[in-house]
Amino acid sequence: MAYLKKIALMIGITFCISLSHATPASNIFNTTFSILSYAKWETNSPKLCVINNSGLIADFKRNAPTHSNYRIQPISVNEIANSHCQILFFSNLSAKDEQSILNNHVNFPALSISNNNIECENGSAFCLYRKNQGYAFKINMDSLTQSQVHIDPRVLLLAKSSESAE
Repeated sequence: MAYLKKIALMIGITFCISLSHATPASNIFNTTFSILSYAKWETNSPKLCVINNSGLIADFKRNAPTHSNYRIQPISVNEIANSHCQILFFSNLSAKDEQSILNNHVNFPALSISNNNIECENGSAFCLYRKNQGYAFKINMDSLTQSQVHIDPRVLLLAKSSESAE
């Protein structure tokens, strides 16, 4: 019975997602933190790990919400398995590489976000893309489910489904 309720919920969410588009935000950092505001964390200071791109750390710290408790740090792919990062931000890997990392290196709840995965059919749970003067996002429901991170369904209503046309 619980399984059927879960399937019905996922179908409902998928339907709602296909009807709406994410509102563009000014940059990838604001968009990322907007998405993260809909997540429920098991800690008061979630660790946001930027994978293989330490150049983004200063921008993430500068754009973090006031009074946020995010611990933002760079890590390499080889460090992921022992990192226990709650958030994995990918910026320079292919969707195929993201998926491989998520399948083989992440054995703990972790939400994945990418700004280099336009199709969002595999790889990260949230995929940021350029739209007009800002950024919007798509959701990979399989990856979101795999993340084991609870996301408020309202963010799902903001997303553009990866199946719907641009």
